[in-house]
Amino acid sequence: MITVKNVETVRNYAVTFMLLIAVGCTVADLPKSATVTVEATAPDDLSLVVSPRFRTVDDTRVFGNADTIQIIGDYTQVYALNEEARISATLINNGELPEVVRLAISIDGTVQFDRSGTLELGESLPFEYRWVIRRP
Repeated sequence: MITVKNVETVRNYAVTFMLLIAVGCTVADLPKSATVTVEATAPDDLSLVVSPRFRTVDDTRVFGNADTIQIIGDYTQVYALNEEARISATLINNGELPEVVRLAISIDGTVQFDRSGTLELGESLPFEYRWVIRRP
């Protein structure tokens, strides 16, 4: 758990942190699902934006489609991955108070992201996964 002393560090990571995971697999190993889990101590106004269809253009994520879920308690959802085998999930604090949160994402049962911390007003905790075939 990240403490109040680390709030500045969390703030910096929340603004700039993006995780890109390259997995050396073949097309037959294409991931099938992503499990997104959110835990919050007392969710007031948290939003989760999830999309399996997106592109990154000039460091900006452009969604083909996205679901926005208002988090009112602990949340777990399994998302089917399409032929692009990618997913973007961003947890956002839209409330007036800091929120202690945890965002965890597993791809086909393997944990790829698990972060906890305090999100201040307007801060976000982003995750991005793109499956990549490594060529020999």
